[in-house]
Amino acid sequence: MKDHYLLHIPHSGLEIPNKYLDDYLISADDLKQNIYQYADLFTDDLFDGLYKKFGGVKNSYSRLLFDPERFFDDKEESMHQQFKLGWFYENSILDERPLRDTKHKTEIAKYYREHHQKLHAMTKEKLEKHGKCTLIDCHSFSNETYWFLEDKSRLPDICIGFEEYHKDQQLIDIIVDEFKSYDIAINEPYSGSLCSHACTWPPVRMNTWPVEKVKNILALL
Repeated sequence: MKDHYLLHIPHSGLEIPNKYLDDYLISADDLKQNIYQYADLFTDDLFDGLYKKFGGVKNSYSRLLFDPERFFDDKEESMHQQFKLGWFYENSILDERPLRDTKHKTEIAKYYREHHQKLHAMTKEKLEKHGKCTLIDCHSFSNETYWFLEDKSRLPDICIGFEEYHKDQQLIDIIVDEFKSYDIAINEPYSGSLCSHACTWPPVRMNTWPVEKVKNILALL
């Protein structure tokens, strides 16, 4: 039975509500460039077949509004501690400079909470129906490097990210075998994977770059 899969598409969105646009300290053109450059563009189209088949949670908002892949507690989020890029980005992406005012941070937190409440509910439903839930965290990444990446020496074609204590080796082996003709990295330059609070079964995040080739794996799931 394969209905225990659940899709999470956190970074394909481009929307920022108009009422928050004045919070941003960079120009409208620079903001647009940051939004598009750092979005996981077309992951919603790429994984649409799986999304319709298994269900999931898709974020329509830009990660420059909120990033659901970060810990909500800034003290626990290393990206916030090091770069001011926690769930609420305070620095821009394309260069190291202040991104926005923090006056609406508490208000924007409701978007983050609503996203995770939905993910939690769907994960719990999968667990109740199937006894397990495999969360596929769907990403893409640019061939550009960013100022906050520690290892800028290598950008593989495909990055497979997971948490060791939730690893599903069988699924990882399937992905590696399918893309064996490509340069594959494990947990680099992006590592780990999101896990819902309700999820007790291995989540796997697939960071994908060659869009055409990625479609071949969909039939395997």
